[in-house]
Amino acid sequence: MKNILFFIFYLSILNLYSQVEKKSIEDSGQDNILTGICVSGNCNMGYGIMKWQDETTYIGNFWNEIPSGEGTVIWSDGSIYVGKFNEGMYSGKGTLITNRSLYIGEFNEDAPNGFGTLLIEPGMYVGEFLNGELEGKGIFINKVGLIEEAIFKNNNPTGDTILIRENYILRGTK
Repeated sequence: MKNILFFIFYLSILNLYSQVEKKSIEDSGQDNILTGICVSGNCNMGYGIMKWQDETTYIGNFWNEIPSGEGTVIWSDGSIYVGKFNEGMYSGKGTLITNRSLYIGEFNEDAPNGFGTLLIEPGMYVGEFLNGELEGKGIFINKVGLIEEAIFKNNNPTGDTILIRENYILRGTK
C-alpha cells in the first residue's frame, strides 16, 4: 500500500513540475527554447551551433533552421551521431554511438537503411538493413567466435545459413 501511495505522490509531483516548467517557458516568451537556441553561427541558412533545453547540441549545416547537410548531434546522455542530415533526420552515411551500440553505415529517416556495421553486446553484424532492422544478406559474429552468414528477415536469419566455427562449417536451412 505504501508503494502505491508513493507512486501516486511521485506522479503528482512530476505532473505539477511539468506544468510549472511549461508555464514558465510560455511566460518568458522564449518559444524557441522548445525548438532550440542558436548559440553560434548561422542556424538559419548556414553553419552554426544549436542547443536545446535538455542540453542536446547540434553542430553543422542548417537549411531554414533545420539540420541539413553534414553535422553532429550530441545528446545529454552522451550519444553522438556524426553524418548527413536531411530535413532534420539522419539521411545518408553516418555513425551513431550510444551507450549500448555503435552503428556505421547508411541511414534513411533516422533509421539504419542500406549497408552497415552494427556492434552490440552479443556481437557484430555486417550487412543490409531496412528501416532499422537486419534485413537482407548479412554476417553475424558473436562474442565466442561463431560466424553466421544468412539472409536476414525481421532481425532473424532465414533460409540457407552457414555457421562457421574454428573446427567446422555447418550448412543448413532455418
